[in-house]
Amino acid sequence: MVDLKANILLGFVLIILLILAIAGYAEGQKLEGKTTQDLILNLSNKDAKVRGEAAWALGKSGDPIAVNPLILSMKDNDSNVREWAVLALVKIGNASIDSLIAALKSRDDLVRWEAAAALGLINDSRAAEPLAGTLDSNNSNTRYWSAVALGLVNDSSSRKPLIRALGDGNKSVREEAGWALRSIEGPDALGLLITALADSNSSRRMGAAEALGDTGEEGAVLPLIQALGDAAKGVKIEAARSLGRLNDIRAIDPLVNILDDPEEGVSSEGVASLVKIGKTAVEPLITALENGNNATQREGAKALGMIGDSRAIDPLIGALNIGDSSARRSAMIALAKIDKSSAVEPLIEMLQDQNKSGQMRADAAWGLGLMSDKKASVPLLQAMNGDRESDVRLNAARALKMIDGRTVPEYKI
Repeated sequence: MVDLKANILLGFVLIILLILAIAGYAEGQKLEGKTTQDLILNLSNKDAKVRGEAAWALGKSGDPIAVNPLILSMKDNDSNVREWAVLALVKIGNASIDSLIAALKSRDDLVRWEAAAALGLINDSRAAEPLAGTLDSNNSNTRYWSAVALGLVNDSSSRKPLIRALGDGNKSVREEAGWALRSIEGPDALGLLITALADSNSSRRMGAAEALGDTGEEGAVLPLIQALGDAAKGVKIEAARSLGRLNDIRAIDPLVNILDDPEEGVSSEGVASLVKIGKTAVEPLITALENGNNATQREGAKALGMIGDSRAIDPLIGALNIGDSSARRSAMIALAKIDKSSAVEPLIEMLQDQNKSGQMRADAAWGLGLMSDKKASVPLLQAMNGDRESDVRLNAARALKMIDGRTVPEYKI
């Protein structure tokens, strides 16, 4: 698994890249001869470029006198200047820490999260407790950057606040709290996250399920499988999503079993994870297609279509006779993704079989439109003009439009 730390630090990396991208912004600006006081005065210059140059020059000077003026520059209305100020404070380092910790209590949301980012980059354990306190901030950006910073500071005292943060209402904060725990605890994080998966707080269980998927550990699979039966919908969804990321064959049957879950989003996440697992899931999905209830058949057909394995063609053709319309149509869509030509003759037979229900014949006409094969034109024309059911005639007309482009009003239904 790709190191998640690289993704989490993306914001910091972008700031660094900004330095390199703005040609001539700080280097070569001939500010070396200016005193600290001159540079501090330039932080108030009308020109944002001058303010940014001054901030970075102050950072390079390492003069502690510049710390508080630079913290004020974190309120600058120009985002580039704010970024230069943060980087300057990081450059100054330890002398900035006390003032940055104080800035975590600022009334200005922007200052708080910029201060959290700077403290994370400085990476001093003195910041751990104050940063943990900001995990309760009303501002999600502050909570986010505080979680990231705690992962960078890597102090074990942050464990409990970060476990609480797994229940944050903001998904990004939960993700960074999970990463920070893994960064701090290393292999021991797995046990902490499994324990959190049994927490009485459903949001915290959900965050733990998310984080377990990022561990890449085989030991996370069975607890996540158990979590598929959680009473909270969000926990089931995140458990299913994480099992897809872990890509373990032990999860296949449990994921198939949630394809008929009635709560919105659970079955679709099961489908997505089975698709990630891929071809190993095909045979269990075929079994579900042949023996499952209507919901399982519908979602199983979706998964088979997205996996795209030819082994599913014959079972999907057999599923065209399923009694449930949505499951039949799901099988048709899957066949259209895998091999359109294989479905044409079976659908024509269904369309022409007057012993089939009107709904089945109407679905067959719909499916033939999906396949868009000209071999179906004559049977569809016959159905449009002669079927006793209006829905069949209308779907046949629509299918013909998809095949040859004629509009429905051009047909007499």
